[in-house]
Amino acid sequence: MSERLTCVLCPLGCELEAEPAPGGGLEVRGAQCDKGRDFAVEEVLRPKRNLATSVLLEGPQPEMISVRLNAPVPRDRIFPILAEIAKIRLEPPVARGQVLIKNVLGTGADVIATRGQVLTFNICPKTSPSQRPGKGKC
Repeated sequence: MSERLTCVLCPLGCELEAEPAPGGGLEVRGAQCDKGRDFAVEEVLRPKRNLATSVLLEGPQPEMISVRLNAPVPRDRIFPILAEIAKIRLEPPVARGQVLIKNVLGTGADVIATRGQVLTFNICPKTSPSQRPGKGKC
């Protein structure tokens, strides 16, 4: 059974057709460069994906903080990894690039924070109370 793919590795966007070759491997047609064949082999035989999501940053004003994997992982491991990430509860400060889970589920990829968050205090001057947008009155 053949699979149709669109290569995304160069601006040409070749329409590829990949099917199992006799004796193993993959036969790829439609690639206008070597990248297309490599893309089809990887996508059909060993598909991997990058992952970005959010986790809860606890504290006086709970918020979400974005995280991602530092390497692509096998596509069939995405949902188990998301379940593992959902268990994380962070407290400030969190630094950008901080490793939150090393080698998540043995995939070789780390879960890292993509945005830093430091603990801040909302202190208003005594003479002129102000209102900060989205933070409420002082």
